[in-house]
Amino acid sequence: MIKDEFSVQYWEYLNIRQIVNDPHYPFTIGQLRTLLNKRQQNGLFKAIRHIGKCLYFRRDLWEEWIESHQEKGDEGCMDSETE
Repeated sequence: MIKDEFSVQYWEYLNIRQIVNDPHYPFTIGQLRTLLNKRQQNGLFKAIRHIGKCLYFRRDLWEEWIESHQEKGDEGCMDSETE
């Protein structure tokens, strides 16, 4: 008898507060809400999971979405102190 191995993938999901509190993401709660409200237009809907009344970001798709919005020659946000 041959046993098949099952490959199970687990994804990490984040809610808005987790993203705001994560030092790896420079987003405010207001920015995230705006992105969520326009998720059909900006393509973010692919990374969002709606469970009950809550919205969750699938981390791998969220980070992929962020990276896809980097413009060529973009060197990041300008700090008001460096201007």
